[in-house]
Amino acid sequence: MRNSSWVLSGSAVVLVAASALTRFTVYPALHQVPADSESTFRYQGTATLLNASALQAGEGADPYLRDVPITLDRRVEVRDTHGRTAVVSDEAVMRGPGGKKLSASRQVWAVDRRTLADRPVPEGSGATQHHGLVIAWPLEPEPRDYRFWDTATQRAVPARYEGRTTVADRSAYVYAVEADGPLSDPATLRSLPKALPREAVAGLSAALPADQRPEQSVLAALPETVPLTYTSTTERRGWVDADTGLSLNGALHQTVVARTQGPDGPVALFPVTDVDVKGTDASVDGQAADAATTERLLWLLRTAGPLGLLGAAILLTVLAVWLTRRRAAEPSPADEGENVTAPAA
Repeated sequence: MRNSSWVLSGSAVVLVAASALTRFTVYPALHQVPADSESTFRYQGTATLLNASALQAGEGADPYLRDVPITLDRRVEVRDTHGRTAVVSDEAVMRGPGGKKLSASRQVWAVDRRTLADRPVPEGSGATQHHGLVIAWPLEPEPRDYRFWDTATQRAVPARYEGRTTVADRSAYVYAVEADGPLSDPATLRSLPKALPREAVAGLSAALPADQRPEQSVLAALPETVPLTYTSTTERRGWVDADTGLSLNGALHQTVVARTQGPDGPVALFPVTDVDVKGTDASVDGQAADAATTERLLWLLRTAGPLGLLGAAILLTVLAVWLTRRRAAEPSPADEGENVTAPAA
C-alpha cells in the first residue's frame, strides 16, 4: 500500500507538470501563425477601369470599362518562419466577367507570428519593409486603434476601432482604415504611363461626367506631352473575430487618379481605377467556421486541458493522502502480537 501512495503522488506531480507545460509551453507554441498557413479570401463587387482596347481603337470608343462586375481573390501563404517571424506571400488577382484576369499583384512581408505587426526582414527573404499591420489582425485583438500599412501610398495610417458587432453569429470588432496621398507602390507605378499625349488626356477627360472634367482652359494650357503623377485614395473596413483575430469579412474601395502640374497647382485629369468590393458570403461563412474551430482548440489548450490535468492531479493527491492515513490507522503486526492472550498450561 505504501508503494501505491508513492505511485499516486508521483503521478500527481507529473500531471501538475503536464498542466503547466500545456498552458505555458504548448499553448504559446501553437497560438501563433502556423508554418504551413495558407488561406484565400474572395471579394466581389465592381470596378471602373481604363479600357486599353478602346484607347488603341481611337475616337468614338468609350475609354472606360464602367462598373464591371469583378472578383478579387487574396491568397496569403507563409513561405518561411524564423522564430517569431513569418515570411508571408500576399497575392491578389482581380478577374472580370468570364474569369478574365484584369490585374494581379504580389508582395512579400515579414510579420510577427502572434501580433501580425512588422518584424525585421530576414536576410535573403525578399520581403518588403513595412510598419504596422498589413495582411491580418493580431491573434488576440483588442478594442483599440492600430497602425495599418497602406501599400499604395507606402505609409502607415490609423486603423480606427469603430465598435463591436456580429458577423455569421461570431462576435467581431470593426476597424476602419483611410489612406490617401501620392501613389508610391513601385509595382503599380511601373504599370502606369509616365506621360501621355495631350490629345489622349483630352479624350479621357471628355468621357467623364461634366462635373468631373478639368476645365477646358486648363487642358488647353497643357504641353503636347503631359507628364503624369498619380494619387491613391483607399477606404478599408475589417470585421475581425474578437476571440481568435481571424478576419471574418472585409471591404475595400480604392481609386487611383492621374494628375499633372497645372499653372496654379496639381490638376486631377482622369481616374485610372475605381475598385469597390466586399467579402462573398461563402468566404465569410468559411472564416466563421474556421474561427469556431480555432476557438475550441485554443480553449482546450489554454483552459480545459490544463484544468483537467490539474484536477486529475488533485484527485490523485487526495487518494494518496487517504491511503497514507488509512495505512497509519491500521494496527501494526507488533501491536497485534501484544494483544494475543497466551494459552493456559
